[in-house]
Amino acid sequence: SITGVFGGDPQTPPAAAAPSPAADPGVSVCGLTDVTLSGTVDQAPTDTQWALVGTIAAPSVPGQGPGRIDDDGFRSCFAHTPTGAVVAAANLAALGSYPPVRTRFNEQALAPGPGRDAVLAKPAAQGASDGPRLELVGFQLLRYTGQQADVDLALRTSTGSLLAATVYLAWAEGDWKARVADDGSDLSSVSPISDLDPYIPWSAE
Repeated sequence: SITGVFGGDPQTPPAAAAPSPAADPGVSVCGLTDVTLSGTVDQAPTDTQWALVGTIAAPSVPGQGPGRIDDDGFRSCFAHTPTGAVVAAANLAALGSYPPVRTRFNEQALAPGPGRDAVLAKPAAQGASDGPRLELVGFQLLRYTGQQADVDLALRTSTGSLLAATVYLAWAEGDWKARVADDGSDLSSVSPISDLDPYIPWSAE
């Protein structure tokens, strides 16, 4: 259950008169304060910094996340906002393609429920290699309810072709997590696209 997940976390000092994260799953796991439960994103986040995670550059946006970047490259803690969801989707796409954090990704970046349980029950894939080098070039926020978000990412391959990847997110355990089907299969869809017309440009270039 969500209650008690952070109960023993010494990194969460009690805030005066504020509900503890254990009592309120809406509270950011690392203390990001922005909360917006409806709306959309109609321009690229400003002040974006980019860093390679495996073969994909992942964004960092002040106040939106990731609030934590660990030594192994794992990135987590995104703001409970439309922009935070977009930033989370881009980071999760990069993390999901980075084999060294695959086990941790499955344990910590997937939304809790039957799907995550199914993924964790499977033997870990062995010998997974880095995927193709992809560059994020744009996004569109398809849906945002505050509890869920569907983010369509536009990616360019090393050969110049364009792909659309939809990332489905749920707000859980104080962070944006990837939703998976109850059988553990990936909900994200990847398909070729011919142009970037519907997308808001956003890239490391």
